[in-house]
Amino acid sequence: MFQICLRMMARPNRSIEAVEALRAIRVASKMDRGFIEGRIYQEVDNPDSLCFEQDWSSEPELKSHIRSTCFTDLLMLMETSPEAPLLEIHSVRDVFGINYVEAVRYSDC
Repeated sequence: MFQICLRMMARPNRSIEAVEALRAIRVASKMDRGFIEGRIYQEVDNPDSLCFEQDWSSEPELKSHIRSTCFTDLLMLMETSPEAPLLEIHSVRDVFGINYVEAVRYSDC
């Protein structure tokens, strides 16, 4: 699995517009093969601080998305940030759930 993580600032008093743009990008991304899930967060104490995440099932599908017009829209939105945005691509090799936690907490090791 691969994850796109973007942290950016909206222009002052423009967070609603930035969130709407991120929502449109998330909706458009859902049409791309390999899209798993997308999330948008705002900081409670600073609603101009935004976080956008997307999960992708494989690297080829992520690369295809990065070449898409949808991703171009994301890059253009990043350009509106009054501070340098942070864009990271994470490679997630394994994902564990509650069963892992139970095994660790209740194992005899």
